[in-house]
Amino acid sequence: MPSRILSERPGRLSLGQGLDKEVLQIVRKIVDEQAQYGTFQVTSVNVPFVYEKIKKSNSSLNRKSKKLLENSITRVLEVLKQDADEDSDDELHVLEGALEDPVQDETSGTANQINRSIVGAWATPPATESETKAVNGNTVKEKKPEISKKRHANGEPPLKRRRAALEIDASPPTHVSLADLGGVDSVIQQLEDLIVLPLLRPEIYVASNIQPPRGVLLHGPPGVGKTMIANAFAAELGVPFVALSAPSIISGMSGESEKALRDHFEEAKRLAPCLVFMDEIDAITPKRENSQREMEKRIVAQLLTCMDDLALEKTGGKAVIVLAATNRPDSLDAALRRGGRFDKEINLGVPSEAVREQILRALTRQMTLSEDFNYRKLAKLTPGFVGADLSDLVSSAGSAAIKRFLNTLKSKAMDMDVDDETATISSRVLELRRLVAHAKESQMPEVAGIAISENDFMVALPTIQPSSKREGFATIPDTTWADIGALQPVRDELLTAIVEPIRNPDKYKRVGITAPTGVLLWGPPGCGKTLLAKAVANESKANFISVKGPELLNKYVGESERAVRQVFVRARSSIPCVIFFDELDALVPRRDDTLSESSARVVNTLLTELDGLSNRIGIYVIAATNRPDIIDPAMLRPGRLETLLFVDLPNAAEREDILRTMSQNISLPYSEAIGEVARGCEGFSGADLESLLRQAGYAAIRRDDSIKIEDFEAARRKVRPSVTDRKKYDKLKLQWGSGM
Repeated sequence: MPSRILSERPGRLSLGQGLDKEVLQIVRKIVDEQAQYGTFQVTSVNVPFVYEKIKKSNSSLNRKSKKLLENSITRVLEVLKQDADEDSDDELHVLEGALEDPVQDETSGTANQINRSIVGAWATPPATESETKAVNGNTVKEKKPEISKKRHANGEPPLKRRRAALEIDASPPTHVSLADLGGVDSVIQQLEDLIVLPLLRPEIYVASNIQPPRGVLLHGPPGVGKTMIANAFAAELGVPFVALSAPSIISGMSGESEKALRDHFEEAKRLAPCLVFMDEIDAITPKRENSQREMEKRIVAQLLTCMDDLALEKTGGKAVIVLAATNRPDSLDAALRRGGRFDKEINLGVPSEAVREQILRALTRQMTLSEDFNYRKLAKLTPGFVGADLSDLVSSAGSAAIKRFLNTLKSKAMDMDVDDETATISSRVLELRRLVAHAKESQMPEVAGIAISENDFMVALPTIQPSSKREGFATIPDTTWADIGALQPVRDELLTAIVEPIRNPDKYKRVGITAPTGVLLWGPPGCGKTLLAKAVANESKANFISVKGPELLNKYVGESERAVRQVFVRARSSIPCVIFFDELDALVPRRDDTLSESSARVVNTLLTELDGLSNRIGIYVIAATNRPDIIDPAMLRPGRLETLLFVDLPNAAEREDILRTMSQNISLPYSEAIGEVARGCEGFSGADLESLLRQAGYAAIRRDDSIKIEDFEAARRKVRPSVTDRKKYDKLKLQWGSGM
């Protein structure tokens, strides 16, 4: 019946639009009524006719404006008259069943004839061709209707072509190899143990009735080479490689995301042995308890099911292994990170100095370098750089070398004459024309390749910001021992406790002891505790994470503990690493009845993480506080912050050393008088001496001259010692000792 066609011809019309849907119902009712009384005509179903019917019969649409209604009617009628190749497969099935059914009653036959007449009338365009016909003995030309190429001669639509099956490129990569990588020998060894035999000789596992690993998770900070390692390893193996980016799986239609995931895994099983690589897997597998959308939960469940189906008995004895990469392993659903799914996890951290040297050698192996190029020196100057940063550095150095060559060409082209050299042309244009003329000279020698010098890297280095700085990971500070005056006993203790274990770990192995896991620097404020921690990290060339105690505290339940754990997660990705907790008393106060439950949980979390450090080589903790008496005693036991170093106020000789260190870049005409100034600053801390030097500089600026001894005398009358409770620290020193 006509209503069957109209109700099943949505075409481009979105039935989710309420007004259009109601208008479609009215049009359907009109066609049914006219077909019932045999008065149906296509031309009668027009906008004015439908509008009048709506105004007379439908109270809910009477309140709509005329323009809005007419626009909706126009859309509905236009869509219903569109070509049949836009129709759904369901409509075609209805039409074919109605036309091919040989047993029909009279009513059904009439309805089907009306259906065909409707479709034929809508599909008939204006006549464009003519044919001859005899009328009363005369030959006349008669317009012949042109049949739409998109329909059959009787106006019926052709069968809709089915969508082609999903095409998946499973060829192994050819643009990269493991020879292009450097410093990833340990990762290659782990992947070799996990992947090579299952993919190339799966019969060994079948004969031994052993299940090979199904998934390997590569995680680490951005730019360390997770995706490149996966592609390079697949290129070396030469097995089918199904690569999919996790965000590309997401579809706006319900069920399509899960279907795409199933299709990729089905293709991988068909091509087995096969390697599947999922990049940015955290985009589709968040923790289901925190997920806000049902689609994300369904995708996680589908991936779990797909990985469970990768057992050897379900893949015909041929292995399918899934490699996945993510920057945020802790955001993945816990069900993925268990045995039988992602069995193994490989952490790619920020490369060390030795690894950076290997990466630089790999990146420059096909480049022309100067003979005296020093890889080790460049590796020392790039702390915190990951593989992507070093690649950017090499490219920038190449650009600097090309610019140097360009400047050479410019200097040679300065004496050349160019046409139209007049005063009205700018010097920049003339310079460009000379350069172009010189570059086009046939006598120019052939350039085999520009040699990149060490100076080119030095020029490019300040322009590169390491990813670790941008992403919040650790970097090595710029403070050195030369920036710190005095404090020699504390320096020696820190060298023994932290610097030497990082630079020469074999010494401790030879003696048979382990290095201290933590050091607490305590003493009056302004004595250089923070500077000491930075200098230790720089001296050891270890990455440095600075944590201000209060910044980890959060009013929401569980967030403070999560922030503490995240600090140690970052440290594990940046080994060797020094974590510096400033103002530790704010983070771990003494636990008693007055301490809130949330603060106690933070203390417990930090204690637990410090205990875990005993089995994690390469992470060292330095803490600083002015109030050691209010820190929880559990923090100060051996195995946690076991080395306590008292950083006292400087004596006269140390004050002179500090002043000379601070003023090493300042021209002082009476430098011999610095000792006299230092002796007159009894009770001053390092911060007080810095303030004294600044005030002296202000006086010199007002006088528009260099700093003189009288400026220090004037500043001394303004600056007062900041430490007023010296006796309290003397008592604590007697109680705990200086640690030296």
